[in-house]
Amino acid sequence: MAAAERRTFLTLDGLRAVGAFLVVMRHVPYLFGPIAVPESFLAVDLFYLVSGFVVANAYRDRLAAGGFTWTFFKTRLIRLYPLYACGMILGVAAALVSIVTDPAGWWTPNKLLIAIVTGLFMIPFFPGLPANGSSLDGPTWTLLPELVANFAYAVFIRSMSLMVLCAIIVICGGGVVLAVVHFGTLDVGFGATHLWAALARVGFSFFTGVLIYRWFGHAHQSHVIFSWALIAFLTVILAWSPADTFKPIYELAVVLLGFPALLVLAGRFEPGPISGRLFSFTGLISYGIYIVHQPIGNLVHFALGRDFDPPDDLTSLWYGAAFIGFLILVAWRLDRDVDAPVRKWLRQRFLSGG
Repeated sequence: MAAAERRTFLTLDGLRAVGAFLVVMRHVPYLFGPIAVPESFLAVDLFYLVSGFVVANAYRDRLAAGGFTWTFFKTRLIRLYPLYACGMILGVAAALVSIVTDPAGWWTPNKLLIAIVTGLFMIPFFPGLPANGSSLDGPTWTLLPELVANFAYAVFIRSMSLMVLCAIIVICGGGVVLAVVHFGTLDVGFGATHLWAALARVGFSFFTGVLIYRWFGHAHQSHVIFSWALIAFLTVILAWSPADTFKPIYELAVVLLGFPALLVLAGRFEPGPISGRLFSFTGLISYGIYIVHQPIGNLVHFALGRDFDPPDDLTSLWYGAAFIGFLILVAWRLDRDVDAPVRKWLRQRFLSGG
């Protein structure tokens, strides 16, 4: 079956879910004891890569035909905004709790107002402001760069020849290398002073995903063992702790070579029916988990109290497992009771006849 005819890639769903779960472990480390995932921030580059592949699969023909660009803009916003708004609401709740329980802390009513206003417009950071949208929900900083890449692809797709696409990838790849040389790591892009690094990261990975779809996205075969091997390989990549001197090279190798190779294989090999259902479900809720886990983690921290100190051994993983289970339940209910019906209403309201 040609890739253009099928709308899902189940192994990619599984990879996105693994990335989301490891990002949770990064942002709520106090619940996972000695288990650390120091390179899990690279999941952002994987998300951008998969986004380019999936967007090309779903929208390339309609965008190339013309007359679909504005509808595509609205479609992408409708896809992202409802759960984004849920993350913002939870972030406001956590900030309010912080203001009440710690009046001398970082959050103030003025900062909260600024964060709400910028957050409404999906502005993750802005020079000179004491707070912003990502102050309420850290992972949301990644959404605006992704939307920029999405919209650039839609606007310029008809002039995006293979040569132009490769030029974009090379230029942005150079920006990724420069970011690592300058900062010593790719854990950048979430602040106004290194916005250029975020654009380099999304530009390289998103358009590499588009290119991989062009070249490799039209054939697939079922291979459940290979699909699970790719899941395990991604877990090792993101959980690995390279030596400090090797860290910059490791991150460049993963983003510039490892992830693209992983995508080529994951786009080709699909799991069997049982694993496929698992990958499909976890992929479905992965965006919800990614977008709400940090403010929920903050609220849980407040609920447990400042003196809460889980044991610093493997028994603490029970806390982490309980938190992951809770997140899965929350993300599933948000998808069923909020995201799906709200997006349906928005499509009917703003995309009818589009």
